Amino acid sequence: MTSPRLDSPGPLSRPLLATLAARFSRRLIFAGIAAAVLMTGIPGAAVQVDEKCGDGPAVETVASVRAHRLTAPVRLDGVLDEPDWQKPSAAPLIQNEPDNGCPPRLRTDWWIGYDDEALYVASRMFDSAPDSIHTQLGRRDDFPPSDFFVLTLDTFNDDRNGYGFAVNAGGAIFDEVLYNDGWDDPSWDGVWDYGVRIDELGWVLEMRIPFSQLNFPDQDVQVWGINVSRRTHRHRSRDELFHRPRGESGYISRCPDLVGIEGIEPGNRLEALAYGVGRMEFLEFLDGDPFQGGGDYEGDVGMDLQWGLSSNLTLNATINPDFGQVEVDPAVVNLSDFETFFEERRPFFVEDANIFRFGREGTNNNWSFNWMDPMPFYSRRVGRAPQLGQGYHLGYPDYYSVPAATTILGAGKVSGKIGNWSVGFLDAVTAEEKARLEQDGLRSNQIVEPMTNYSALRLKYARPDGNQGLGFMGTHTLRDLDFSLCAEHLARSATSAGVDGWLTLDEDEVWALKGYFSASHVTGEPAAIEALQRSSRRYYQRPDADHLELDSAATSLTGWASRVMLNKESGNWRLNTALGAISPGYEINDLGFSSRTDRINYHCAVGYRWLEPNRTFRNRYLDFATYHTWDFGGKRDNFGYGVFYWLQFTNYWGLGGSVFYNPERTNLWATRGGPAMRRPYFYEVNFNGDTDWRKALSASAHGSFWENGEGSHGFYTSLFLNLRPASTLRFSLGPEYAESHIKTEWYWNQEDPTGQYGYRYLFSDLAYREFSLTSRFDFTFSPRLSLQTYLQPLFAAGDYDGLKEFTDYGGFGFNVLGEDNGSTISYADGGYLIDPDGAGPAEEFFLFDRDFNFKSLKVNLVLRWEYLPGSTFFFVWTQDRVNLDDPGDFSLGRDLDSLLQAPGEDILLVKMTHWLDL
Repeated sequence: MTSPRLDSPGPLSRPLLATLAARFSRRLIFAGIAAAVLMTGIPGAAVQVDEKCGDGPAVETVASVRAHRLTAPVRLDGVLDEPDWQKPSAAPLIQNEPDNGCPPRLRTDWWIGYDDEALYVASRMFDSAPDSIHTQLGRRDDFPPSDFFVLTLDTFNDDRNGYGFAVNAGGAIFDEVLYNDGWDDPSWDGVWDYGVRIDELGWVLEMRIPFSQLNFPDQDVQVWGINVSRRTHRHRSRDELFHRPRGESGYISRCPDLVGIEGIEPGNRLEALAYGVGRMEFLEFLDGDPFQGGGDYEGDVGMDLQWGLSSNLTLNATINPDFGQVEVDPAVVNLSDFETFFEERRPFFVEDANIFRFGREGTNNNWSFNWMDPMPFYSRRVGRAPQLGQGYHLGYPDYYSVPAATTILGAGKVSGKIGNWSVGFLDAVTAEEKARLEQDGLRSNQIVEPMTNYSALRLKYARPDGNQGLGFMGTHTLRDLDFSLCAEHLARSATSAGVDGWLTLDEDEVWALKGYFSASHVTGEPAAIEALQRSSRRYYQRPDADHLELDSAATSLTGWASRVMLNKESGNWRLNTALGAISPGYEINDLGFSSRTDRINYHCAVGYRWLEPNRTFRNRYLDFATYHTWDFGGKRDNFGYGVFYWLQFTNYWGLGGSVFYNPERTNLWATRGGPAMRRPYFYEVNFNGDTDWRKALSASAHGSFWENGEGSHGFYTSLFLNLRPASTLRFSLGPEYAESHIKTEWYWNQEDPTGQYGYRYLFSDLAYREFSLTSRFDFTFSPRLSLQTYLQPLFAAGDYDGLKEFTDYGGFGFNVLGEDNGSTISYADGGYLIDPDGAGPAEEFFLFDRDFNFKSLKVNLVLRWEYLPGSTFFFVWTQDRVNLDDPGDFSLGRDLDSLLQAPGEDILLVKMTHWLDL
C-alpha cells in the first residue's frame, strides 16, 4: 500500500494552539534524544565483547590469492575428489561479524582454479553441527536467510565495480553486479552452474563461472580483485578475506588481488535467448462494445542476441522483443500532484541498469530531505501506455479501445569497459499506436502515441584506485508528430546532457565529495510547450512568482539541475550535507523522471554511531538533521528539523524512530498553480521495530502520527509478518492502515475573470482512510523450480466535506462557500452548484463531487522453472478487480463484499526462453 501524498494543511487561526503544539513538539524531540541517550548508556562505560579474540590470534588480510590452472576436469557434484581440491586452502578468512577482526568460529577451506573456458571455486565449510545448517530455499536472487557462500570478482581491479555469485547450503542462488565500491544490483542474471552437498563434516560447494559471462581486460595476464564470504545463519557471522573495521567504508576496494590467471581468451562470443509467448486475456467490457468479445488470444516469438565485441564490451540486440513484465505493479491511490514512480521489472532494461545511473556514485550515504535527484534515464518511459489514450483526448466516444502499452519495435544496447571508462549506449524505437473508436455507429482510428526513438549514452571514467571519477550522461527523444493532436500535447524532441563525478578528499578516504550538473532542452509546438510550463512540475502560471513568465508562444524549454554533496565515509561521527538546485525550465520526463523543479535545497545531517557492541546493544546511532528549500525567486517553501535514532539489542531485535518538526512556513505549491499559501507548524513522530529475522517467524512494525497547527492530523501503522515453516515454504503478510483528517485539502481551481488572478482556488475538509493487505506465498520445489503468489487487496475512501475559497493570498484566510461573501452552494446531479458571491458579478459554476471509494484486488501467480542454466519456463496468472461503489464511505466489511462480487479481469501467460551458446 502507498498512502496518499497529502500536503500538510491547516490555518493559523489559533495561535495559542500553535504555540502549545510547538512547545510539545520541541519537548518531544528532547525527550526522544534523552531516551535514546539513556538507553545507549555512556560510550566509555560500554563493555567491548570483541575487544579480544579469545584464545585465537588476530588474522591479517592477505595481499593476494593465486588461482591455478586445473590439472583435471571438475564435476559439480559437491564431492571434493578432484586433485586440484587436495591442495592447501587458498587463503584464511577473517571474521567481520559478529566478532570483528577475530578468527572465524568455523573453519573454511576453499580453492580456486581455471581452464580455458571458466573459473572454478570449491569450498569445504566445516560445521560441528551439520543438522543446524540452514538450507532455506528461495527463487533466484531471493537471498533467503540461510548459510551462504559468496564470491565477489572485481574483474577490472578498479576498486569500484564487480560481480557477485552466491549459493546457499540448499542450492538457492543469487547473482548481481556491484558498483560504487559495494552497492549491488541483483537484476543481472548470469549463466553459470554449481553443486552443493551436506555431509557429516558440514557442507561443500563447487562453482563454475564461464568467462563468457564476465567482462575483463583484453590482456594475457589478468589481475582481478576477489573476496569470498561465508555467512553462517545461526551465528549471524560473516567471514571474509579482508578485515573491515566497524564504521569504515569500502568493500570492493578492500578485495585482495587474484593473480595467476593467464592466457584466457573469451573471443567474440555469441549468445542468443529465444522466446515464445502465448497470452490470453479475459477482460470486462460494456454491453454492445464492438471492440471486446470477452477474450483475446495472441502469441509471439522473438530473440535477444548478445555478441561479445571484445573481452570487455558487449552488444545486446533484439528481434521482435518481448518487453512484458511478469510481476504486477502494486495498486496506488495518489491524491497529490506528483507522478507515481514504479520500479522497472522488464529483464532487458534491468540488466546493466547500474551503468545508466547518474549522480549517485561517490559516497556511501545519499541522504535527502524534501529533495529527489532527477533521473535522466527512466526506462519505464519506453513502451509506456499511450499518452493520449484517455477519454478526454479521444473526445469521449461511445466506445473505444486503446492498447495497454506501446509496442517496442526493436532495441539494442552496448555496455562494458574500455580502459578505465565504463560505456553504456541504448537505443529503442516504439511504434505508432492507434485507438479504435465508435461514435454513433461510425468507426474510426486515432493516433494515441506517435512513433518515437529513445536513446541514452553513458560514459564514466574512474581512476584505477577508485578515489576519483568523472562521468557523462546524454539522452534524446525524437517523435514523429505528423498528427496534430500529438503535436499539441507532446514535445517533438527532448535532449538532456550532464556530467557527474566524485573525489576523495584525504588520504585516509574519510571525506568524499560528489556532484552533478544536468541540462535539458525540449522543443515542440507552442501548445505542447505551454502545457509543460503549466504542468505540476513547475506551475509557471503562479501569479506571485515574479521570476517566472508564462510564454504561450514559446517553442522550446531549457533548464538545468545541479547538486553537490559532502559526506563523512567512516568513523563514529558522521556528517552528510548537500546543496542542490533545479531550475524552473528543467524537463527530462520524456525519457527521465523528475517530480518538481524551481527549487533550491540544502540539508545538513550530523550524528554519532556506537560501533562496538556491549552487553545490551549490538549497535546504535543518533542523528540530527535540518533542511531548507527555496524557489528561484528567493521564497522559502519549506524547512524543518529532525532527530533519528536506532537501537539493535544483543538478541538482534531492533527499535528506532524519528521526530520531525516544521515551523510555520510558506507553501508555494498548495494551490497547484495559484498564489502561495501560509502553512502552520507541523510535526511528525515515527517509530519502527523488528524482531530477529533469523527465526522461522519474524516481524517488523511501523507507526507514525502527525499534526499541524490548524488541527489536521493523521496516523499510519503497518505490520509485516514473515513465516518460514519449512525450508521450501515462505509466507508473508503485511497489513497497513492509514487515516488522515485534513482541514484544507486542495479541491479545484475554477477559472473566473472576476477573481483577483482570474481563478478561484477551492479547498475542502477531507477524511481519508486506507487499508491494504499485501501477502506473498512462495513454494520453492527446488532451487530451479518455484511458485510465487502475490495478493493485494486495497480499500481507500475519501470524504470531502464543505468547500471554501482561499482569499488571503500569501496568508491563510478562506471564505466558506454558502456562509461568507453572500455565496451559495447546493448539491444536485452528483455535484455542487456554486455562486461564489451571490448578487455579485461572478457567474455560477458546477463542480463534481470528488468523494471516492476505490477498492482493488490484484492477484499474481508465477510458476518459474529454470529447466537449463539460462533457460526458463513461466506460467503466469494475473487477476485485477476494481469497484467504486459507495463513494466517500469507508466500511471494510461491506467494501470487501463489493470487491469480491466485482467482475475480474484475468490474464494467462505462458512464456518460454531458451539460452543458446552460438
